[in-house]
Amino acid sequence: MRNPEAVPTYDYIIVGAGSAGCVLADRLTESGKRRVLLLEAGGSDARLNIRIPLFVAKILNDPQVTWPFRSVPQAHLGGRDQLLVRGKVLGGSSSVNGNVFVRGDPAEYDDWEAAGCQGWGYRDLVPYFKRSEHFPEGDPDARGREGPVSVTKLRKFDDLAEAYLRSCEEIGVPGVEDYNDGTYAGASYLQYSTRRGFRCSTAVAYLGRARKRHNLKIATGARATRVLMEDKRAVGVEYVRDGMRQTARARAEVILSAGPMQSPQILELSGIGNPEVLARHGIPVVHALPAVGENLHDHPNTRVAFECARPLTINDILRSPVRQVQEGLKFAVFGGGMLSICSATAQAILKSGVHPSKADLKLQLHPLSGKDRYARTPEAGLDPFSGFTIGITALQARSRGAVHIGSPDPLADPEIDPNYLSDPADLATLLAGLRISRRLAAAPTLGALVVREVRPGPDLQDEAGLVDYVRATTQTTWHFVGSCRMGADPDAVVDSELRVRGVEGLRVIDSSIFPTIPSSNTNAPTIATGEKGADLLMRGDNQLRH
Repeated sequence: MRNPEAVPTYDYIIVGAGSAGCVLADRLTESGKRRVLLLEAGGSDARLNIRIPLFVAKILNDPQVTWPFRSVPQAHLGGRDQLLVRGKVLGGSSSVNGNVFVRGDPAEYDDWEAAGCQGWGYRDLVPYFKRSEHFPEGDPDARGREGPVSVTKLRKFDDLAEAYLRSCEEIGVPGVEDYNDGTYAGASYLQYSTRRGFRCSTAVAYLGRARKRHNLKIATGARATRVLMEDKRAVGVEYVRDGMRQTARARAEVILSAGPMQSPQILELSGIGNPEVLARHGIPVVHALPAVGENLHDHPNTRVAFECARPLTINDILRSPVRQVQEGLKFAVFGGGMLSICSATAQAILKSGVHPSKADLKLQLHPLSGKDRYARTPEAGLDPFSGFTIGITALQARSRGAVHIGSPDPLADPEIDPNYLSDPADLATLLAGLRISRRLAAAPTLGALVVREVRPGPDLQDEAGLVDYVRATTQTTWHFVGSCRMGADPDAVVDSELRVRGVEGLRVIDSSIFPTIPSSNTNAPTIATGEKGADLLMRGDNQLRH
């Protein structure tokens, strides 16, 4: 390494400009007292296909803005591997996700606290959720009104969504006005992180106001390869940019916010992890931490698809130039319509019966249908008729997998094994969701819009056949967490202050620290984690300064 005096030095180095990293970059530089380097492997988010939510269909398979990670073959899904897209752009996955804004189940956070994660109960996190959001119509005691992330609740979106919510009530799922005020379970229109219809990613919400500050340097196209260590203290980061290997030093701390796939990868490349994993790839052990990369999990998702009796779906719009013009005008004038959503409008959170103590099942309405979760255009497998889908998600996912380096090459993808459906409870939950979805589609109001069940089809009724269908169709929900698990036990990777155990000057602040998925889309909890993480850093920083 070059002479330390010749190496650029900052107070903090943040690796990853995603849902948490952008928050940290903004909050740490607000006072003007701290110099921060933000490293992002991807590029600019200034693309129309990113800003307009429905156009996410055009970027899900674009390697310029996404990491096209693939899993190892999944033993419980018939040996299929999985495409596991993550954001590779300013804003990270908040720039390419479904935009759905959900805090999650308060009981899940309270379970974190009960397990020893002090300060991570729902009551502790509410101030950070409020700080992050701008939702003027909410209860001010529960919802934020002055935060940078604009939140929009869909209302009376269209006849299909109205029929869906009415039929939820017809089968006994009550409505809930605001699932983010601590109520959570029930049927509701979705809330979106949008501003006048446009995506409000963390790059828009946080970097939009921070990027011109003199004390923040943003380096795009900069892929971190390892944390620089002196004894057991993190002192900087090595990264590759424009084909050149570069280094930067941190006076205070290095923060990994590279996400649940790459934060553990960077730790292992830095010699922090399971000694057996490191030895396989010839990496010297700096600090033995066997749980790095373990506890990876995601929400497994399957679906039931139907042909719709009226042209109310995205399938219809993509086949009709006239409808496309109409939707364009609706978006331009009102910031609404189909262009303002990614693929879903309403959801029902309920108990499947598999986990009787918690609401463990999400049934989400998607006004489109196709061969799988990536079928968002005719070329990608969207059905050539009016169609809608009920997406079925097992919220209390029990299956656990792992992500580890597969090579000492820092530019190689990690080996990812979500181990979907390895726990029988996840399969049972999805099967229960499939049956309830059929009941929902047969209820009077929604049933009037159903021509036929397309997938799996009405002829498939026997248990063995339905099990085969679920195994053949289960895919990611892009809700990965857990690979740098937080906890009070010795096996945890980070403590409740998000410090890497046994290492000084190094924290992980992203969704990889979640012990479990907070029963939700993970973007809002990750943003709140960034907010809380910034407070933890500044509190420690102030203690050092004084």
